[in-house]
Amino acid sequence: MPVVVLLHAVLPQRWQNPFLLLASLVFYAWGDARRLPLFLALLAADWGIGLLLDRAEGRRQKRFLLFLGCLISFGALLFYKYSAFLLGIFGLAPAFVRGLTLPLGISFFTFQAAGYLIDVYRGETKPEKSLVAFGAFIFLFPQLIAGPIVRYGPMREALHRRRRPDAAALDGGMALFAVGLAAKVLLANPLGAMYEALRAYPGDMACAWLSLVGYSLQIYFDFMGYSVMAVGLGRMLGFSFPRNFRHPYAAVSVTDFWRRWHITLSGWFRDYVYIPLGGNRRGKTRTVLHLAVVWLLTGLWHGADWTFVLWGLWYFVLLAAEKLLFGKRKAPAPLTRAGTLILVMLGWALFASDGLAAFRAYLADLFSFRAGPQALFWLRENAALLLVSLMCCVPGIVEGLKRFCRERGWARLTATAALLILSIAALAKSTYNPFLYFRF
Repeated sequence: MPVVVLLHAVLPQRWQNPFLLLASLVFYAWGDARRLPLFLALLAADWGIGLLLDRAEGRRQKRFLLFLGCLISFGALLFYKYSAFLLGIFGLAPAFVRGLTLPLGISFFTFQAAGYLIDVYRGETKPEKSLVAFGAFIFLFPQLIAGPIVRYGPMREALHRRRRPDAAALDGGMALFAVGLAAKVLLANPLGAMYEALRAYPGDMACAWLSLVGYSLQIYFDFMGYSVMAVGLGRMLGFSFPRNFRHPYAAVSVTDFWRRWHITLSGWFRDYVYIPLGGNRRGKTRTVLHLAVVWLLTGLWHGADWTFVLWGLWYFVLLAAEKLLFGKRKAPAPLTRAGTLILVMLGWALFASDGLAAFRAYLADLFSFRAGPQALFWLRENAALLLVSLMCCVPGIVEGLKRFCRERGWARLTATAALLILSIAALAKSTYNPFLYFRF
């Protein structure tokens, strides 16, 4: 990473995109070289169809090209991610399905490519004439594996100018990278270990709820940490990636939660699915139908299992109820925050469960009304971890620390160095390092 950042900064403009594409391909091949030919083929197809869309005459021809482009991209996603699930519904399990593995980052890759084609079709952006520049956009290694989902329009100008980040961009980018790495390594990983240890006590209600708190914090710091690392890396390379999280556990409603969690995914579904279907402009019945479609797709995007379908249905019911039943009625903020947090955590119980049977067992544990002393032991052992994690979810504390470090260079430098050293030490010591969102 440091070599790529430094070489990219000193190269002339004409070599920056080729170098960045090569670095991104090496990065991807390091993790999943077998799928590189597939992604290169999809890259070429999306680029070529984008050019043809710009030259096509007539709406019918453009619609056909857009359909073809989406069919190719989503067809690959459907084959690798959903073949086993769909065939399993009918009791089929061909041998080829059992041997399939999910290509790294295919959901993010597909959504970025599809968004690009739709924007070209709508005339909202010009197609990229350079295959290398388009490849650098699609394969950009800081955010290829787990987002944020980046759109081509805001990236176009940066792809066609000399990118030489100044000292402030490098400083700020490294600080963000260190914060994201620390969130992943120093918080998410030990929280995940705590969750797994607590799930070893079936039938214990206190352990079940403590494990759910741990998992809810783990998935946030895991995904937020990766997103912040991506934003920091992008800044060091001269790109501005969108923010993907905005203190989601401070939300006062489920609607508010989804304005704060995985912001780029929510925006993608809003702009490319919900609004084109008609949004909330066609009456209550159609609004409910549109919400159902969006949340079915959102659930399936996250995983090919009935638990993810139910997770999407869970949020559809909650959001439809908020939109249609409760309207603008307001309760005290502490009450709505607590209620929203409990509803979100129950949704994470679906996320954490490997199949419906596991979810039923988890739900039974959460409401078993039996508890032993084990939860107190784990609470004592992880009190500092939980306290720091909860403090890092409070907007006032986080924004205050950010302000303090922005205004004082010595504090930012000290914090960056300390977080990097602690994170590297933790990585060297531990073999437990799961990335939850890599499977999506």
